[in-house]
Amino acid sequence: MRLLLLSCLMFVSVLGCHRQASDISSSHCTFTGDCQTVRHLGGETQICGQPQRIVVLNSKMLDIVLSLGVQPIGYAEIFSNRRGDFDQPSQQIPYLGDRITQPIANLGMSSNPSLETIIRLKPDLILGDIRGNQQQYSQLSQIAPTLLFEYVGRDKWQDALQAIAQVLGRTHQAKKIIAAHHQQIEATRQVLAPVVKAYPKVLMVSSEQLNASINLVTSLDFCGALLEDIGFKLATVSQSKPTNITQPISVEILPQLDADLIIVQGHNIVELSKIENTNSFAKIQLQSVQKSWNTNSLAQSLTASIKNRVYFIPTYICLGLPSPSGTQITLKSLQEQLLPLAKTGNHN
Repeated sequence: MRLLLLSCLMFVSVLGCHRQASDISSSHCTFTGDCQTVRHLGGETQICGQPQRIVVLNSKMLDIVLSLGVQPIGYAEIFSNRRGDFDQPSQQIPYLGDRITQPIANLGMSSNPSLETIIRLKPDLILGDIRGNQQQYSQLSQIAPTLLFEYVGRDKWQDALQAIAQVLGRTHQAKKIIAAHHQQIEATRQVLAPVVKAYPKVLMVSSEQLNASINLVTSLDFCGALLEDIGFKLATVSQSKPTNITQPISVEILPQLDADLIIVQGHNIVELSKIENTNSFAKIQLQSVQKSWNTNSLAQSLTASIKNRVYFIPTYICLGLPSPSGTQITLKSLQEQLLPLAKTGNHN
């Protein structure tokens, strides 16, 4: 599912120039007159003037430009083969659609966006993902200046945000967004301190149905990192540092990973590809895994299950939105679900 979300969860005049540099790990800009050279994970790209027509090739880039107060003209989804444009974005794009003020073009899948549609839109900036869009980078760069960033990873969105803000002349907004991010983490850390003290160890897993597949979430995952940032310790199967955001495990391993709290990231692959109403999005995404968890004897034998300390959040938040909005949504959800533990004083 995570591979699906990563890959499914990225000729006109040349407006930009580039040099391959896939080993670049940070972003910055240098200026020459009205032009700036942006160093990013795809290489170095020259952008002249301030872009006005921006297309984004995944939900992370969509969130970043919206957070900077900019409306994109086209969007590619990481999971869907939806036909037709986003004529009702508030009902078609989870979590972010209500911030889009007018219909925008559908560019298809993130990992294989429609070049014909992008050409027709005549963008002056394209924003994508180094893992999902590297193969199309040369073609995209012939259409418009193209910047590629890391999609997953702890706080990687901040690198992209700062570079994009520099290009759009909105560095002040970027600083405010990052400051708000740290303030939210600290505020949540203080609010949930009693819960962290009483229940320090958290098992986080991701699954659609336990009998099909289950993945142990590590600290490299966006939500896993947030849990650690507010003080929790993630349950692991190894003492060595993780190398991937998740690790496949069998359901039989769960008793060995017993923890004080359990948080399950849930998803519904079929429904992900045909979102019709975002109002019921979270409920639909969690139905399958909740039923699976509640009917699995091994899952129900865990202490956290017995004590009613199992909580659910959509996988889409953690993988689809490793970004400013993802932080807000995740921290809000954690507070709403975990705060009752502090209020009831149930530390058994």
